[in-house]
Amino acid sequence: MSMAPEIHIAGVLVQARPEACAAVREAIACSAQAQVVQHAADGRIVVVVEAGSAGEVVQRLEAMRTLPGVLNVALVYQHAEPAAAMQQEMPT
Repeated sequence: MSMAPEIHIAGVLVQARPEACAAVREAIACSAQAQVVQHAADGRIVVVVEAGSAGEVVQRLEAMRTLPGVLNVALVYQHAEPAAAMQQEMPT
């Protein structure tokens, strides 16, 4: 039995050393399913991750944790739904 494809969207807060912040942002931005949406000079970086499963979200979090200069990676929000739901029209 195969499961229907899912979309997982996660909000992540990355805390990096201020002197490494630009390099961390660049490394995250180069990732296929991660987008830097906000950052601060003190090293806080807000990231949105899209993945096909919860396991993929965890893998991306772990990859961010291993970046030089990263102090902490915190999952703040995660939403999952069938991929087909993303194609449905929203009611007005």
